[in-house]
Amino acid sequence: MPELRQVCDKIEILITKARDETGGKKWADLSRKGFIYTMAGTIPLLEDIYTHFQMARTEVEKDADSSKPDISAHLKDLNKLITLLKRNRELEEGRVSKAQANGLGTLADSITVPDLYADLEQQTISILLKSTYLVERITIFERKKEPIMKTKAAQRNVLELLEKREQEIADLRKKYEETRKNSYLGMVEKDTSADIEHRLNEISRKLETGTQLSKISFAAAKKAFIEMQKNMGETEKTLEENEELEAQALGKTFELITMLKKERDYVKKILIETEHDTIQLRSAYSKELLNLQEEKMSMKNQLEEKYETEFKAMRKDLSDKNELLMHLKDTIISKEKKIFELEEKNDKLKMMNHILNKHEEVKKKFKKK
Repeated sequence: MPELRQVCDKIEILITKARDETGGKKWADLSRKGFIYTMAGTIPLLEDIYTHFQMARTEVEKDADSSKPDISAHLKDLNKLITLLKRNRELEEGRVSKAQANGLGTLADSITVPDLYADLEQQTISILLKSTYLVERITIFERKKEPIMKTKAAQRNVLELLEKREQEIADLRKKYEETRKNSYLGMVEKDTSADIEHRLNEISRKLETGTQLSKISFAAAKKAFIEMQKNMGETEKTLEENEELEAQALGKTFELITMLKKERDYVKKILIETEHDTIQLRSAYSKELLNLQEEKMSMKNQLEEKYETEFKAMRKDLSDKNELLMHLKDTIISKEKKIFELEEKNDKLKMMNHILNKHEEVKKKFKKK
C-alpha cells in the first residue's frame, strides 16, 4: 500500500488533469458528440480519483485520532457524480444512435441541452474543488504526525494550533452545507430536480417519437390524397398532442434552466466565500508557523550561547581547581617529607637524651664511691 503522502500527490495530479479536461471549451457550447467525447475523458479521471481516495481512506482509518478527516462522505458524492455523468452519456449515446439509424444523425447532433451540460460541468468543477480541499486536509493531518519541535510544550502548542484551524475550516464547511441544504434552491433540487429531469426525458422521447410519426403521416399524405383525407383527423390529433407535449417540455425546460442558473450562481458565491476564508485561514496558519519556527531558532541560539558560556566557565573553574589540587598535593608531599625528617631527628635526640641520662647516672655512681 503506498504511503499517504504519495497517494495525496497522485490525487493532486489527477485533479489537475481533470481540470485541464473540463477547462477547455464550455460544456454548454458542446454538441452531443462533443459532450460524449468529453465524458469519455472526464469519467475515467474521476474514477481514478475515486480509487485513490479509497486508498487514502484506508490509510487514514488506521489512525485512531478523532480529528482525522472524513473521506467517506466525499467518496459518496464523487460516486454519485460519476453515476450521473455515465447515465447522461448513455442517454446521449442512445439518442445519437437512434437518430443515425433513422438517417437524422446531423440533426440529432445539433439538438443539445446546454443548461444540462452546464450544470454537469458546474457539479464536476465543484467536486474537483472539494477534492482539492480534502487533499489539503489529509496532507495537514498526515504532517501533524511529524515531529516539528523537540520540546513537548512546543509540540502541544503546534498541535493545538492545527486542531483549532481545522475546526474553524470544518465549522465553515458545516455552515456552508447547512446553508445550502436549508436554502430554498437546495430543497427544490433535492425534492423536484430529479423528477423534473426524468419527466423532461420522457417528454423528449415522446416528442421525438411523435415527430417521426407526423413526418411519416405527411409523407404518406403527399402520395395519396384520399388516404391523406382519411388520416387527416388522426394526424391533426397527433400534432396537437405533440404540440401540447412540446409546450410542457418547453415549460419544464425553462423552469429547470431557471433553477439551475440560480443554483449555479448560489454555489459559485458560496465557493468563492469558502475559498476566500480558506485562503485567509491558510495565510494565518502559515504566518503563525513561521513565527513559531523563528521563536524556536531564537530559543535554540540563546540556549546554545548560555550553555556554551557556562561550559567555558565550568571548564576554567575545573582547570583552576586541578591546579590548586596539584599544588596542595605537592605541598602535602613536602610537608610529609619534612615531618618524616623531623621524626628521625626527634628519635635521634631521644636516643642522645637517653644516653646522656645514662651517662649522668654513671657519673653520679662514680662520685658516690
